[in-house]
Amino acid sequence: MKLKLEAALAVEGTGIIRSGEILRLLRPPYLLHESPVLPEESIADAISRCGFVPSSEQFATWEEAICFLNKEVMERRRALNRELPDLISGSELVGVAPEDVLTKFLDRVEQELIPKGNFEHAENLLLAIVSSDAVTRYPSLVTRAAKLLLANQTLHKTTEAAICGLANRDLRFTSLEKHGELKKSVKLAEDIRKRGFFAPVA
Repeated sequence: MKLKLEAALAVEGTGIIRSGEILRLLRPPYLLHESPVLPEESIADAISRCGFVPSSEQFATWEEAICFLNKEVMERRRALNRELPDLISGSELVGVAPEDVLTKFLDRVEQELIPKGNFEHAENLLLAIVSSDAVTRYPSLVTRAAKLLLANQTLHKTTEAAICGLANRDLRFTSLEKHGELKKSVKLAEDIRKRGFFAPVA
């Protein structure tokens, strides 16, 4: 049976995969038994509210689907590193960069990195600026960088919450949800995962 990628959030390596009549949210660390089964309307919500992009990619196996999502993440990061080389993470270079260069960096963060969901790269650059000598040389630019840092963190959390919201629609647990037991079960599973073994819970 062919698998179809209905929508993807490439920068996060996450996709909604159709297998027959079943939709699954596939995301790192790509454990199939933990991938939520989603209702059909999740595709439209993921695209309109979570930044997913429609796709028509098809795969013969789950391994192929996982490899594709991994490859998308790596290609996005490689492209970004080619466009914004080591100077993004080099705080000493940021510290001596002239005002017009720092302004271009901030424009790029605001107009491209944050809107495209490249939150980690945006955060690295912004942290390099606010922790550099630019604080004393260009206080207004550092103020802008600090505001962008806050906006970036807020949007990143919102995106993660939206993905978690999709995952929480997991159709495998509708019975638990109806009886008000889903949150308790999720907490129990998390406690077990942290302990690394099963032990009776009082």
